[in-house]
Amino acid sequence: MSYLIDFQNVSFTYAGAKQPAIQDINLEIQPGEIVLITGPAGSGKTTLCSCINGLIPHYHEGSLKGHVKIGQYDTRKSRVGGLASLVGMVFQDPESQLITNNVLDEIAFGPENLGVSREEINQRIQAALVATRLNGYEEREPHNLSGGEQQACVIAATYAMHPEIYVMDEPLANLDPAGRAYILNLVVQVAKDRAKTLVIVEHSLEETLPLVERVIIMNKGKIIKDGPTHEILKGGDIPQVFKRPDIMRLAEEFKLDGLPLNPQQFQQYLRSKYQLNKLSPSPYLNGHKPSGQAIIEFENVCFSYDDEKETLEDISLKIYPGELVAIMGRNGSGKTTLVRHIIGLQQPSVGRVTVNGMDVAHTPTHVLARDVGFCFQNPNHQIVSFTVREEMLFGLKSHNIDPAEFDQRIQEALQIVDMEDMLNQEVFDLGKGQKQRLTLASVLTLKPKILVIDEPTTGQDPEMVDEIFTIIKRLNDAGTTILLITHKVDYAAMYATRALVLKEGRISFDGHIQALMQNHQLMTENSLELPELTKLAVELGDLGVPNWVVSYEDMKDHLRQIVGVQHGN
Repeated sequence: MSYLIDFQNVSFTYAGAKQPAIQDINLEIQPGEIVLITGPAGSGKTTLCSCINGLIPHYHEGSLKGHVKIGQYDTRKSRVGGLASLVGMVFQDPESQLITNNVLDEIAFGPENLGVSREEINQRIQAALVATRLNGYEEREPHNLSGGEQQACVIAATYAMHPEIYVMDEPLANLDPAGRAYILNLVVQVAKDRAKTLVIVEHSLEETLPLVERVIIMNKGKIIKDGPTHEILKGGDIPQVFKRPDIMRLAEEFKLDGLPLNPQQFQQYLRSKYQLNKLSPSPYLNGHKPSGQAIIEFENVCFSYDDEKETLEDISLKIYPGELVAIMGRNGSGKTTLVRHIIGLQQPSVGRVTVNGMDVAHTPTHVLARDVGFCFQNPNHQIVSFTVREEMLFGLKSHNIDPAEFDQRIQEALQIVDMEDMLNQEVFDLGKGQKQRLTLASVLTLKPKILVIDEPTTGQDPEMVDEIFTIIKRLNDAGTTILLITHKVDYAAMYATRALVLKEGRISFDGHIQALMQNHQLMTENSLELPELTKLAVELGDLGVPNWVVSYEDMKDHLRQIVGVQHGN
């Protein structure tokens, strides 16, 4: 039986909200279609997805107008449990979806509730473990996994249910670069092989666009564009709403005869259109070496969550005042565990960690927090209040800051993260990206000397990612020492000079980020992908384009030089 997704004049307003989250949605998604839904954070994408599996109106309180039908089922009249056999959904926050005590039970839970035979369940579990790279994780407790591993676990559980419709709300957000490409290709291939419908909500357009047939763009609760992928791409960018990948924008800039989806196509189009010049060699940028007294020091640190395997093994490193260090590596490599030692949330099993000369093993966390601001990967682990204002006040009161300074500090911090108009907003109404900026703002009210940020761009649209990294750079320029866990190699290369790569709890690389990007084998071993523009630079390496280019403006400048007068201005 086929299951058409049919929205008929649908609007939904959350309880207590003044504006509808989605409005006037008329939409049909045919059985077997592979569809991308994109648009700015807060544009209604997640709300629309929650209508497909019946969470709206049965779980989220509010006012629903119109009808959503899945095949012959009206979601108003169907139970969420019944729709779960048809619609498999991966939420934006994977942790909220985990309910059992180990990965094996998590994957088995859905098929068991659908009455699948034990033999068939076992087969589905094994296939899901292999498909999501979770072999060997069967007995691990899901809530102790890294964010990326949790996301893979939820995808495995959905995979094992064999739904008719897959709805994936930012399934790539917490995954390492290699994992993103792997999982995305997997879910698309599964949908094609099983002839099922796939709806993906995603900001990572470089990976997603080549694989989808149709693109729906949302803004302010409405669908503003909907069509075949190639038509949407030909239609150009929509300021503040939709920005095509840099490769495509460069192709338009240089009037190429096609719209390439990858660096290989771009260089083919470029070489066929122009007689290209060769560049003179570009100097290698080594950056500066820090000096002086280390502000953070790890000395032969080992740490284990259990007796079986070390999560951190023999870590020795020094962080100097004013550095901006990008910490990278595949999911589960120990990145979050490493930085949790800096604020005393974890204590070394062996070795010593000092911050500003204080041994974290003998220093209370609240004392360390005077110098160290910490932003968790999942903002829900950090937020303790009901409104933005209360959340901002919490840290100030806890650290006995002079109440006369409260308003100014709050205003300055909210202005930095572009949330000054949300002071009286309820935290429940914020999206994950907004919650992440709120936690950053609340930390900034304390004016820390050291800022540790764990994956700040999860759930952020491209414009917000730019804003977040601009904020980080501004804070670093003002003297704040920053340790940044990120999977965004391109942004790390643009803003950080030092990269620290972890592999299975050990330091695999510690040095200038350009040196890392030129070591392709090491990057591959650590599930790191070269940015698309860097891949293009490699393709054009015979023309002298340096193989460490990451920014759009730098690549445009190099292309103008190799194209020469034929391109003009």
